[in-house]
Amino acid sequence: MALTNRHTGLTIAAAVLMAALASSCAGREGWALVLWPPEGSALGYGDVAPIHFKSNITKTYAVSVPGSDAKEELELWRVERYPSRKKAREAAAGYAEMAPMLGVAMRDGLILRDEPANVGSEQVYRLRLGQPVKLLRRVDGAAVETGGERLAGDWYLALADDGSTGYVFSNQLTLWNAEEEPMPDLAAGSTASSESLSLLFDNVWRPDYFDAMVASGKLDLAAYQPRYGIFTDPLRNQIRVERPVFSRIYRYDSIDAREDGSFEILPGGASFRFTKSGRLVFVPAASELPPEAAAKLREDKGPDAELSYEFVRHAQDVQAVVAAEERRRMSVLAGFVAGGERFESEAYGALIITRSGRFTWAAYGALTPDVIPEGAGEIGSVSMDLYLSPELSVDWDGAFTLRFDGEKRPAVSFAYAMDGDELLLAYLPPGSARNAVVEAPDGLEPVAALKRYR
Repeated sequence: MALTNRHTGLTIAAAVLMAALASSCAGREGWALVLWPPEGSALGYGDVAPIHFKSNITKTYAVSVPGSDAKEELELWRVERYPSRKKAREAAAGYAEMAPMLGVAMRDGLILRDEPANVGSEQVYRLRLGQPVKLLRRVDGAAVETGGERLAGDWYLALADDGSTGYVFSNQLTLWNAEEEPMPDLAAGSTASSESLSLLFDNVWRPDYFDAMVASGKLDLAAYQPRYGIFTDPLRNQIRVERPVFSRIYRYDSIDAREDGSFEILPGGASFRFTKSGRLVFVPAASELPPEAAAKLREDKGPDAELSYEFVRHAQDVQAVVAAEERRRMSVLAGFVAGGERFESEAYGALIITRSGRFTWAAYGALTPDVIPEGAGEIGSVSMDLYLSPELSVDWDGAFTLRFDGEKRPAVSFAYAMDGDELLLAYLPPGSARNAVVEAPDGLEPVAALKRYR
């Protein structure tokens, strides 16, 4: 409760301010550049006005209204203070373009950050859905992407209505000119205002197996790619869900909270929820699941399990992990051919594998059609893209895939072992590898033997 002078009825803070104003004719406290005048103020965005007094009690400046004898009390954070009118006017000239520009948060939990980047920056403030924020200047910042696609927008240094400043990306703001139009009312009637939804919008969600692959050090680059995950675009009311056998874009009208804590995407009927461990469980509508996707989920989860996908907040830079795995594969290939690139056999032809990742295999007819399909051709690319189970690693050195350049571009995989100068190859039928790891409970038998020529 404010303290009041019992004789005058004025609050002590107001009395102090009035006394200070009465004695301030002899000098000023500086000049104010008005960043964000309060509603109903006679001051405008970007005005320059003399400061007569600073109150440490009310945390305000008393400033004159240009062109009149009136004075107003402004909170400190609403202005920038300068020692001279010249410096204030110079600052105002630089601020003129941004002076009337504000933004409104299009969702709950939109973050102001200490740096203009989504990765590696700290949270300064969270905006509510429909909350205004004053844009101070446009700045250069890190690109913002979703699913490998760059989002349209700019980084701004912004001022929140409690005086907090930070950087915000405009993709999830509605910008408006306060001198030309009223503030858009985004909060009215919105169904996506739950704070829990900030978990969805503020994080990059990746398939749950991403963590397991990185932890094991065994990467299946067919499944570990930047394009897989959940990617949100509230500006267009879109959610994109990408998995190796499931891909769908949801253009929603609303996201409704259910009584059980889950959320339903409307229209469509898909839903999602967050687990206590921080995972996101996404449940497509049954009609949305292709037969192949439904069959794989039943294989992974069991015939009676919920047909859902799990996603995690993957801490790794996916592109950096992919690049490291590609370097590893090239290193393994270089080691494989270090003793010679040419292998020959009267029965299985001549195989040349180069450290650049290309191969030529002529006269392999004995392996057609059971191993190498007809019409595969003789050239293609080779990749050290498979790992052996611990049991297979006892007898075999590794595994690779040959991708032929023939009409149907078949891919044929082999486990290999070097016995002196002899290369032994064991055919790996489709389905032998799960997440790039080769399993063969009954072991492997060689289908071809070729001699290395140095």
